[in-house]
Amino acid sequence: MFSLQPDNLFFANILLYIAAALLSLLLRKRHKRCNIIANLLCIAGATLGIFASLNYLLSDRGMLTLIHFSTSIPLIDLDLVIDDLASFFILGLSVLVLAVSLYSLGYNAHYYGKRNVGLFNFLYATFILSMFLVMTAGNTVFFFIAWEVMSLLSYFLVVFESEKEENQKAGTLYIIMTHIGATFLLIAFMIIFSFTGSFDIFGSSAVIPETAKNIIFILLLIGFGTKAGVIPLHIWLPYAHPAASSNVSALMSGIMIKTAIYGLIRFDLIYLGIQHTWWGVLILCIGVISAVLGVAYSLMEDNVKRLLAFSSIENIGIIFIGLGVSFIAFAQHNVFLGGLALTAALFHTFNHTLFKGGLFLGAGAIQYATHTKNMEELGGLIKKMPVTSIFVLCFALAISAIVPFNGFVSEWLTYQSLFANIDLDSAGGINMLYILTAAALALCGALAAVCFVKLFGISFLGRSRSTVAANAEEVPTSMLAGMGFLAALCLILGIFPMFFLGIADKIGRVFTGVSVTEQLQGGWLVAYLPLNVGGNSISPSFLLLALALLVLLGLMMVRIIGGKYRERKYNTWDCGFKEINARMQYSSTGFSKPLRIVFRILYRPGRELKTEKGASPYFPLTQNYRVTTEPIFEKHLYNPLILIISKFSIKTKLSIQTGSIHLYLFYILVAILVLLLYNHLV
Repeated sequence: MFSLQPDNLFFANILLYIAAALLSLLLRKRHKRCNIIANLLCIAGATLGIFASLNYLLSDRGMLTLIHFSTSIPLIDLDLVIDDLASFFILGLSVLVLAVSLYSLGYNAHYYGKRNVGLFNFLYATFILSMFLVMTAGNTVFFFIAWEVMSLLSYFLVVFESEKEENQKAGTLYIIMTHIGATFLLIAFMIIFSFTGSFDIFGSSAVIPETAKNIIFILLLIGFGTKAGVIPLHIWLPYAHPAASSNVSALMSGIMIKTAIYGLIRFDLIYLGIQHTWWGVLILCIGVISAVLGVAYSLMEDNVKRLLAFSSIENIGIIFIGLGVSFIAFAQHNVFLGGLALTAALFHTFNHTLFKGGLFLGAGAIQYATHTKNMEELGGLIKKMPVTSIFVLCFALAISAIVPFNGFVSEWLTYQSLFANIDLDSAGGINMLYILTAAALALCGALAAVCFVKLFGISFLGRSRSTVAANAEEVPTSMLAGMGFLAALCLILGIFPMFFLGIADKIGRVFTGVSVTEQLQGGWLVAYLPLNVGGNSISPSFLLLALALLVLLGLMMVRIIGGKYRERKYNTWDCGFKEINARMQYSSTGFSKPLRIVFRILYRPGRELKTEKGASPYFPLTQNYRVTTEPIFEKHLYNPLILIISKFSIKTKLSIQTGSIHLYLFYILVAILVLLLYNHLV
């Protein structure tokens, strides 16, 4: 039986993405027309998705079954179901798709005549649709199918520029890791079915024994942790994001890895229910390690997109910290503090979608204008790309949690959830864990600020370090519009966060029955709560905005009044040299050198100096100095593991794949006997 509700916007959203995919194939030979139509359809679909999500979240509607398709296979129905959690993540998806599709109108022009734009837009639209299906799947079978489709489509987008060897290697690593994670998810879903006899995501897990729930939790954590890119399951992420085109990188980092956060909340928190404190402790520890090491490795990168990829690991770690605190609080039956931490994690999830998506779009704008991702070849772009530089600065401030941008609010909530959970009347290990986590989060904030000072300063300030940077021009208007939309949202949510906090709070309120925002009376959100002035309720946000406008007005008056004086220009002080050149300023490697020395036990730096001799040893013709950082997890975990698997595979191949048809027939006979025995026992 097939039924649907055609009057809702979610269904129209799906149809527009399908239309974008099909028309991309039909118009594949007309690159410009194909690109414009496909992206306009995605923009329309994303706009509908935003309105549909907000309409659902701001109402008190119950669960909505969007599509129900009964199959002839027992126990397997294809359901698309909308609830508050799904709608929240669809909102994040739709906002980012709107910005990225607008950006892609101009960005994809560099593919005209060189690539199959129709194929790219087909993969792009279906990739968006697959993420939508992951968020709305009503049973584990359909969820797993959508999850696999999402992984395969993102793989094809990563290797789209397949002539580059590094892209092929990145794609291979990505598909291997994502299928390893999918295997753990499949095992978890099979265990769930073995006890419940159902694939329904919204069913009850009461019949599942406690030991089985613990096993399922570990399996889900590994499966979703691989997609999220938490350490030590992160090795695919710094390779895949730089390999993909920047609009795809924005989607992958901005929302695809968040499907793992959706999965953890959906299956662990809502379906299984929090059983033990150690669940939260484990997630919290993984979050701390990922946050600290993610930003530490990000600091050492010269490639803009690899820097942003490692930064995504850091921010996923911050989200995991919020989830971990939430899980611990719920396990200890502290519903309010659990809801506070969950709200912080959800808010940071959405915020990261905005500013990290924007940063990858900014990286794409840099690459579009200069044809390089290497910061050592950039510099001085603020004069060549002034609008792009403003937007990238906004994103850098947001991700560094600088007031008044949105990153500050969600990280501040995360801090407060840690502080609020510290029980001064007990001296347990959980208290010490919270204190160390707060210290680690503070360290991450400081390192993140340094990291993005480096990114912006080396790339946009100073003098051009190469010809391509000196000849750069501002990117097309559509690319600026996409970045500007996200930058505006980062500022709006930073100044007026209470509206969106109410939406994030609703997710936790559905299954806790407690509203966090209603109970915050003059506490950690005092800066955003209304003030009573002369009997009227005035939000400090408006006062902050008014103060900013007053300062801006004052600067304009100074400029106007001071305009009658003759402006005098002088050269930058050059310390007695005739001319300042690019070699006199900080390089990316030089900027991060002090931290490389301080944290040498982590980075284990290597140095390589190549000298071309001249007429005298004291006057070499050229010197090439290269500094490397040792990838600890790849060297000490994955490389030995790969070596063991390779040796085992070789021995197995020699003993099993002998080429004898008689032996192969014997294998078939043994397999049949085993299956018959299993069937008899069951």
